[in-house]
Amino acid sequence: MAGAVEATLARADPTLAPRGAESRMVPSARMRGLPNLPDMWRVLKEADLGKVRREAERPFQILLLAEDVRDAERLGELLSGPAGSRHPWLLPTDSAEAARYARSEPLDLAVAVSSTPDRSPGLASGVDALRAARVPVVQVVVGSHAPTAGVVRPGEAARVTVAELELSAMPVVARALLSAVAPGVRLAVARHLAPLREPLFDDLIEETARTNAMYALTAGLAEVVPGVGVPLNLADIVVLTKNQLVMSYRIALASGKKGTPRDVVGEMLGVIGGGFLFRQGARQLVGLLPVAGIVPKVAMAYAGTLAIGKAVVAWAAHGSVLEPGTVRGLYRQSLARGRDVARSLVARARTRVPGPRWLRHRPG
Repeated sequence: MAGAVEATLARADPTLAPRGAESRMVPSARMRGLPNLPDMWRVLKEADLGKVRREAERPFQILLLAEDVRDAERLGELLSGPAGSRHPWLLPTDSAEAARYARSEPLDLAVAVSSTPDRSPGLASGVDALRAARVPVVQVVVGSHAPTAGVVRPGEAARVTVAELELSAMPVVARALLSAVAPGVRLAVARHLAPLREPLFDDLIEETARTNAMYALTAGLAEVVPGVGVPLNLADIVVLTKNQLVMSYRIALASGKKGTPRDVVGEMLGVIGGGFLFRQGARQLVGLLPVAGIVPKVAMAYAGTLAIGKAVVAWAAHGSVLEPGTVRGLYRQSLARGRDVARSLVARARTRVPGPRWLRHRPG
């Protein structure tokens, strides 16, 4: 029955598929204390941190095109962050040169800047050449108040409107760029282009929190099988903590942290591990025991991951080590949202997984 439950949920959402090696039971004696660094390195050994690092360090090229190349240059300076000079992997050009770039350069993204919702013939020609080369295009419309200025046109990956090309416009532009670029490039562009970091942090934390919530739901559903619940509960802390550590490593790399994976993870654990990270993992393990009901279990898995992610961002991106009381406050705030997410996931499970009466009637 457990296999049927997991298979049904996996069809509903691929992130609910079982994870083989990650589901192995951990000795219960190790659960009684807080894991130390060697323990956590064993948890992480199945995660390819080298691959994550290569993803963060891979080169990319983003073409910036406008009728007036000065607009493209200005956008490049703003996207490059506080350094004051344009990043060399941002390529400003005018519309006449866009077709040549499309033919000769391996571009990961193109950003077209215009002052009107409809492109000029020259800009349209450059964008068409980029689309023909399968380069995703983001359109940035500057200064237009037309009601339809922000409506995405055919062939565009995203479109945004801004009043001016200035620093205050970068959050909305960054969000559009991050949504359009290929998943394997997102970590690299955020590492090198500071305005893209905050939206990436938000996405990483939310994705990991939901993945952990879904895993907690899957584990809870498997408890209907006699004798399965306890082993799954002992393994849950490994799966949840591993996901949190990989998320934290990605945040650290996107923030510009340097060094080997072991160095970065060691620094990360030295700053936040003893204060919160593993104690929260232990609390999640307690929350995943059968007595609490499915909604609290899922909510705690979501909220703990959300709070950890925010604590890591404070350290990696802003150089702040949060006090334990502050982190506990983050967790309490996250728990309210976690309950909403948990109720939504459980409601979906009720419609997709027939049969388990306890899912309908147990508290939570």
